[in-house]
Amino acid sequence: MKKLSLMVFTALLTAAVSLVNAQLEYSAFTQTGSGYSVTAATDYQSLGINPANLGWKRNVHAWNITFVEGGFSVYSEPLNKEQVYTDLFGSDAEKFPDYNVNPQPRFDAIENFTDARLLGSAAITVFGISYQKEKFGGIAFAVRSRIHWNSVLNHKAARFLFLGYNDDTYFEIMEDEKGKYGKAINPESTSQLYSPSHLEHIWYNEYVLGYGNKIINEDGFKLYGGLALKYLQGYGSVYVDIPDVNTAIGYQSLCPLYKVDYGDNETPSQMTGEGLQTAGTGFAFDLGLTFQVEDELKVAVAVNDIGSINWDGNVYDGTNPDVDEIRSDGLGSYNIFGEAGDVISDNTNVGEWEGLLEKKVNLPTNLRAGISYQFNPQWEVGTDLYYALKDDVPGAFRDPVFGIGTRYDPANWVQLSMGFVSGGQFGWDIPFGATFRPVNDDKTSWEIGFAVRDLPSLFKEDDVTVSVVMGLLRFSFGYEEDEKRFLDE
Repeated sequence: MKKLSLMVFTALLTAAVSLVNAQLEYSAFTQTGSGYSVTAATDYQSLGINPANLGWKRNVHAWNITFVEGGFSVYSEPLNKEQVYTDLFGSDAEKFPDYNVNPQPRFDAIENFTDARLLGSAAITVFGISYQKEKFGGIAFAVRSRIHWNSVLNHKAARFLFLGYNDDTYFEIMEDEKGKYGKAINPESTSQLYSPSHLEHIWYNEYVLGYGNKIINEDGFKLYGGLALKYLQGYGSVYVDIPDVNTAIGYQSLCPLYKVDYGDNETPSQMTGEGLQTAGTGFAFDLGLTFQVEDELKVAVAVNDIGSINWDGNVYDGTNPDVDEIRSDGLGSYNIFGEAGDVISDNTNVGEWEGLLEKKVNLPTNLRAGISYQFNPQWEVGTDLYYALKDDVPGAFRDPVFGIGTRYDPANWVQLSMGFVSGGQFGWDIPFGATFRPVNDDKTSWEIGFAVRDLPSLFKEDDVTVSVVMGLLRFSFGYEEDEKRFLDE
């Protein structure tokens, strides 16, 4: 049975990034900058956040629609901002010198990546639409693509990643008909070598249908409830967790687009062909409640991503064998995304995998709660709390995330937002957003805007969150004279 190393785990994960952020508001560009959204997002943007908010409207229009809004975010401890742009994603990443000529850049890379977190996600709403009307409530549909990764490597894993068989503290260089390779001098188990290390990745589409309406309608108090149903189409997932010297947990399911060569290690779920294919499907749902006290105060709670994906394409389970051989001479630059294919092809010799017919994996179910207060029609403040109910699956933030912020409309044609977000293993950020309304009247509105998840990262080089969220084609229409912001007014 073939074997795969932790370098393969890393490459598999980072390969997905090149195809397309900590992202709590998904692709809602109007929500990102404020630091809170569970009480504020409505229409189709409430899907994945709080479906109860479909029960109230943000303006007098019944219809809201969007085409392609979203963004990405990368929190990088190993690399500075310039390296993220030019080397991590860039096609012209600077190459390391040959190891035998000048090994120092590789040792610098090892130091940068040792015990350093690389965390990111991306979400794109390809299409979203909603309809909201008094008595009927609100209904919405959206098609969204979501990607997430999170990795931390220990010192030995970082050495193998950038040195390969040139790590003479562990390997002796040998040669056969296939070329040079490293043979372990004194083999150790995967968990002994790589503890502690963690790596996860997931990529899937979701097709979401949600409904929300009033449950209680009293003077001075309203209660809205909502439900969203999701069909999930998975393309790839990798999970590797090595918390201590005795434990190594891993599984993967990757469609042919990832171009992983498993050699002779076939699996009952083997996929054929090339390109983007469905490697798993699943179902999930969201539940939400929003309490409105008078017109100014809203309190909300929601539980999202209750469900799972059944992976049935190229499914493998990992074990904890000795690391005895490696054929790679290490990555040649920081562009781990661009070099991932070569690493996967070369390093098929460490870390045993067992082929499976299928594997059911839970989604990162999470609890969200928040409070917001509207002082006047132009100014609102709010807070958000995110807490993972399942934190041992791809896509979950293992630490709680807290956000606080404000929205301000200085004019009819613009909204500004700023906040503070902390937790989730990505430190603290100061998000900022601006939404412009070139058209905004009783008949129609057109919104365009952008946001960043950390404003200071625009002006510093290290420990940065590189991000952007944008939307250009968000429209609302369908004026009804007897309706105001909330459906019952």
